[in-house]
Amino acid sequence: MNNEEVVVLMNKYVDMKSQISLLEADKKKLIDQAMPKEVRQKVDEIEEEFAGKTEKAQKDLEKLEEEIKEGVVSLKKTLTVKGMKAFYYEGRVSWDAKGLEGVIKNDPDIAKVISKFKKQGKDYASFRFE
Repeated sequence: MNNEEVVVLMNKYVDMKSQISLLEADKKKLIDQAMPKEVRQKVDEIEEEFAGKTEKAQKDLEKLEEEIKEGVVSLKKTLTVKGMKAFYYEGRVSWDAKGLEGVIKNDPDIAKVISKFKKQGKDYASFRFE
């Protein structure tokens, strides 16, 4: 696949995401128009009433999540309860690849020893949206 083909696919993807957003907006607009004014006002009041409760509950949940993570890390083991599993992972080891590559280039003896331990993961791509 060449550069132009990927750019075409990316533009198609962005267009499709925009179309989906427009469909959602149209749906909301039609639902709002279908409701009598009094019903819309009541729905807005209910949304407002629950917004604060939901935000507080979400913050409490995030705080609890951090406490659980700290506990699991301090125990150094995975724990399971009904409906949830908290996994423990040891910290990842990383090496200064540029530094090692420099040493390998400058010292053939070290290169023989170190090069056999070099592993490179599969290339990948990810998305970010404006």
